[in-house]
Amino acid sequence: MLDEGSRALLAAVNGMCERGGFKIIEEGELVRACRLDAETMRQTMALLAEKKLIELRYAEDGTYCVRPLPAGKGYLAREAQEARERGKMHREAFLFGAGGAVLGGALSALFAFVLALLLHV
Repeated sequence: MLDEGSRALLAAVNGMCERGGFKIIEEGELVRACRLDAETMRQTMALLAEKKLIELRYAEDGTYCVRPLPAGKGYLAREAQEARERGKMHREAFLFGAGGAVLGGALSALFAFVLALLLHV
């Protein structure tokens, strides 16, 4: 699982390399795109390369030749899909819980009503 800065940098690389090929990108562009300081961005770039999410051809004098790998392109899409599924599960759990509470309350009220009728007869 990547942290927020790593996801932002990966998204920036994916966005800048739309066709999936290598692209020469200045360090300043990457820093602005992912909102990390330069040192953290360099470390994060190395981490993404180590995890085989991007490929670095070279990184010299604040210039990077980089491309996203298939795993990097799919990572953010998978993460977004998982977040949607988690949200769906939370909604379903809420609806089932609320439905159960309403049904339980209605059955309790019906039971009390029937009991009251039987005791007053």
